[in-house]
Amino acid sequence: MELKQYQKEVIADLDAYIEYAEKYNRLDTAFHKFWEDKGVSISSYDNYYLHPYDNSITGVPHITVKVPTAGGKTFIACNALNTIFRHMPADKPKVVTWFVPSDTILKQTYKNLNDPSHPYRQKIDSHFGNAVCVVDKEAALFGHGIGPTEIREQLTIFVLSVQSFAANNKDGRRVYRENENLVEYAKLYDNMTKRVNGSDETGLIQVLSYLNPVVIIDESHNFEADLRVDMLKAINPCFILDLTATPRKKSNIISFVDAIKLKRANMVKLPVIVYNHRSTNDVISSAIQMQRSLEQKAVAMEAEGGRYIRPIVLFQAQPKTDDDNITFDKIKNKLVEIGIPEDQIKIKTANKDEIKNTNLMSRDCPVRYIITVNALKEGWDCPFAYILASLANKTSRVDVEQILGRVLRLPYTTKHKEELLDLSYVFTSSNDFRSTVENVIEGLNRAGFSKKDYRVAEVPAEPASVPTELPSRSLFDNDDADMPAIAPTDDIDEQINPETIKTTIATPATNTGTVELEAFARQENENYNQQAAQQTDNNDIPNDIKGMINTYPIKDVFADSAKELALPHFVKKINANLIFADEYVPLDKTMLAEGFDLDKCDHNIDFTPAKSEAVRVDLEKSSGEEYAVTRRNLNANQLSFIKRHFATLSPESKQRQLAEMLAKSIRFDEISEPQVARYIKKAIEGADTEQLEVLYSNDWQTRNTIRQKIESLLSAYQEKKFKEWLDTGQVKCQAAYRLPERITVRIKSIGLAKGLYTEEESINGFEYEVINAVANLDNVLFWHRNPSRTGFCINGYMNHYPDFIVRLNSGITVLLETKGDDRDNSDSRAKVELGRTWANKAGEQYRYFMVFDKQEMEGAVTIKELLQRLSVM
Repeated sequence: MELKQYQKEVIADLDAYIEYAEKYNRLDTAFHKFWEDKGVSISSYDNYYLHPYDNSITGVPHITVKVPTAGGKTFIACNALNTIFRHMPADKPKVVTWFVPSDTILKQTYKNLNDPSHPYRQKIDSHFGNAVCVVDKEAALFGHGIGPTEIREQLTIFVLSVQSFAANNKDGRRVYRENENLVEYAKLYDNMTKRVNGSDETGLIQVLSYLNPVVIIDESHNFEADLRVDMLKAINPCFILDLTATPRKKSNIISFVDAIKLKRANMVKLPVIVYNHRSTNDVISSAIQMQRSLEQKAVAMEAEGGRYIRPIVLFQAQPKTDDDNITFDKIKNKLVEIGIPEDQIKIKTANKDEIKNTNLMSRDCPVRYIITVNALKEGWDCPFAYILASLANKTSRVDVEQILGRVLRLPYTTKHKEELLDLSYVFTSSNDFRSTVENVIEGLNRAGFSKKDYRVAEVPAEPASVPTELPSRSLFDNDDADMPAIAPTDDIDEQINPETIKTTIATPATNTGTVELEAFARQENENYNQQAAQQTDNNDIPNDIKGMINTYPIKDVFADSAKELALPHFVKKINANLIFADEYVPLDKTMLAEGFDLDKCDHNIDFTPAKSEAVRVDLEKSSGEEYAVTRRNLNANQLSFIKRHFATLSPESKQRQLAEMLAKSIRFDEISEPQVARYIKKAIEGADTEQLEVLYSNDWQTRNTIRQKIESLLSAYQEKKFKEWLDTGQVKCQAAYRLPERITVRIKSIGLAKGLYTEEESINGFEYEVINAVANLDNVLFWHRNPSRTGFCINGYMNHYPDFIVRLNSGITVLLETKGDDRDNSDSRAKVELGRTWANKAGEQYRYFMVFDKQEMEGAVTIKELLQRLSVM
């Protein structure tokens, strides 16, 4: 299971923020500069989503990622651990406290993270060399797998619920009590150890505070209460990552995931088709007919090579009390009376669970109807759930917002040949339809989506009339007076008439409105996809904040030409199936590591001694507030302790410990940690005791030397593999990147003609000299400053963002990379070779040039040479 493109962007944002924090040494400055480089001035406004950095958890990096329901928050978090710990000191214990919002979700999260066959655990194992231990609170209280020695040899993840770890309840207080199972930790404390108020020195919360963990918070909006913030402070985190679809106001958001990105990645069933009926009977009839119709289409699709899908209906009941099971049982009995086989109907509530240990996606599972109340709090979902049918009486509030997100996940995260299986459906019966739709919007908002992601259809006013086209109504149409009056009742026996429903579902679909509803859904799906295709978000501005940022459009004179331009990027051929003859996905350089074997590579590394000092990353006060991130020298006692301990080991133990310690901090997505450790051990096997101690004391320098060596080996292999795949047709160029309709600009350029947008980013020095000369050529139509990270990337064995995109009157598009003679760097030759390869594969309408002032390099040109070549194109 690999990251989707938008998930990679989230991880890139996380990595970038941490790099900003290391560069600027202040958390607030890092946050400000992070957004400033995206064209957003944090200091210029304070709104719900973006505002100056909030330091509620004093001195600790505390950031939030906004990801809609079904966006894969847990998988993002699994990958984020690698990124976070990569920036930590090598000798820091790798400890994570992973908070979830309820005990039910805790069981699910713990099960998945603890299962070696689950994609979540497999991804974590791949990053941490299979040295992973996952514990819940009970195991932790007994000290299972979390002794001081074990903690230092592994990644340890404590999966904890908010409720069971709070100090204001009896169960939560257990973590503060004396614990003989954790007594070894008390021997390790010193006068620098933070003490937790009210906790015994052997209490679990004191041990966690000593371990200074990374904190992951799933659904972080549940952490708003002051008691929970106090508990979080007591744990003494070194880093906090919040993931939620609905961030709280004080959240420091560094990454937004839009619904459209989830739709493009085939993660969600959008749009949501909302259909209001006259009665509960009609809701049930329509749900049954739609389920059967979708299943027939799923069977036909599978026969043509598609995946197995068995659409499920969620009947949402609303009991009078939390423990009232009578309502659920009555609904189930009514469905059986209608003729639904009993084994196809299950009840799933907080107090009655008939789908426990059931694999709802198994071909052997008969379940097609689930009666529930609040799937979100009940902690379950299933991608086969397609239809949410509310059975509330007509005057009740239709509380779909807590359950709507459960039907949004798309099976197998792939687009299906039958488009109706790419959508989700909500059936209701309400006299106040406007309130109902507002409730649907609230449900979408709660799930991280918006009112753009649903479509409303409504039943005709006269039951006997079946129009050829189903009417669509606006949210604010007030036609409820046309609906037949039905006396409200809470009695399920009176709401549901099995005989009436049986008669309706026995009627041919062409006479029941199902065909019209499906036609409406197809048309709205087409409209939604067209809108998605037209929305270009390459400028990296999330929809959530687009209205808050000054952006600049393409000049009208260039609009048509810019719209035609689709820059090719490299794509990789993947295994074809029966539905698609050939399928290509964007090339990621990690793909190019296929077959790379570090064990067989050159192990000779030059460890030239250099004066260095051991350091650790920590937070310290700056200007009276704990915002700064600095490297603080280890004191003499600490250095002495490290050397004394290391000196007691045998030469073999020294090699093993040094190799394993370094491997934990030198992580590659493409190479397993054990393989890195083996490589390091072989590289240092000839070192004597004194040399090993020097390498150990100067671990930062040693780590960087080894990383650079492995990076060079991996890069050379990826370049070779890239060329091989080009030759064999596994990689090709395919038009993909379109220029964004609007861009953000931090500082406007002045005095340059023919910029594509009404404003372009400021350009200085040699870059200005080059583009000014280019713009003055008669045959140049327009140019654009291509931003790094968010602009067009030549995605080969390295990610190369050329400085400029230039369009000529002839239709030729030119990519320019400028290099002042004082700014040559080691990757210039690789960039120019990749750029020229791209131009050759992209086609006759594309060119690439690297431009130096006067210096000569094979494949590059001077300004004079560039102008001569462009002028004749």
